[in-house]
Amino acid sequence: MRTSEWIQAGFATILDVAAWIFPLTVRRRLTITLLAACAIAAVALARLSEYILSPVQASILRDWLPVPLTLIPYWQTGQFFVGPNEKIQAWLVETDRWLLSLVSRTKWTFGRFARLTMEWAYLLCYPLATLGLATLCWAGLRRHADTFWFLVLVPTYLCYAITPFVPALPPRNLGQERTASSSTNGQVLKKSRVFNLWILEHGSIHAISFPSAHVASSLAVSLVLMHYLPLAGAIFLAITFWIAVAAVVGGYHYAIDVVLGALMTLVVYAAWRAHLIPSTLITAPAMVLLSRL
Repeated sequence: MRTSEWIQAGFATILDVAAWIFPLTVRRRLTITLLAACAIAAVALARLSEYILSPVQASILRDWLPVPLTLIPYWQTGQFFVGPNEKIQAWLVETDRWLLSLVSRTKWTFGRFARLTMEWAYLLCYPLATLGLATLCWAGLRRHADTFWFLVLVPTYLCYAITPFVPALPPRNLGQERTASSSTNGQVLKKSRVFNLWILEHGSIHAISFPSAHVASSLAVSLVLMHYLPLAGAIFLAITFWIAVAAVVGGYHYAIDVVLGALMTLVVYAAWRAHLIPSTLITAPAMVLLSRL
């Protein structure tokens, strides 16, 4: 199996085991187990697709499989959230105030257009990994797909692994929204804000991921592209920066979430660039494919 497949099936299994250790209801435990079974089945079926599809088709299928599978550990993590820990919540709020007080000294202000672009940027955190992989493939660098997914999945899943130990609500749920639609007359901004909140209402775990998995994955995508396609990477990096700002200003995450999410990715990326991660740990699907032909 590819490294990305080991990571996804393995992490889903670890969360499944943890569910039967944590004090959760049977329903939550069974939900996590079912999600883990879906991840393992998807990886197994993708592996077996080599016997049904052509080698190239099977390889492309496995390149894109991580896109839907990244949702599974997110939903699994959500089952661990039964309510905020008041002490942790208070610490996050206090840390947020302290960090934002440092930023406020710079006298930065955001106009209506800036806030609108923030809402648009935050929407991009959902498809950014897909767009990143598409950019890599479009440039003829599909052979680096597994490296791409390794550097994206590891920091993202590390964020998910920490999340159950830091149960807390996002700032917007505590009346700490910093771009409330009532504060502006811009109808487009209002609609963009409402759309973001609608997605979170129907698709999120209604708690923060700590550190921010959105920032971690977005930055990872940007850094990988910076390595192989500097111009595209620079564009993605600019979007990632605005996603991070939007996460804080919009009350989607605490500032400390964003900082630690970025730091998580930087540590993994630096370890890879310093060759602290064995190259044999990351398979190159295109090269494996060529060796079979």
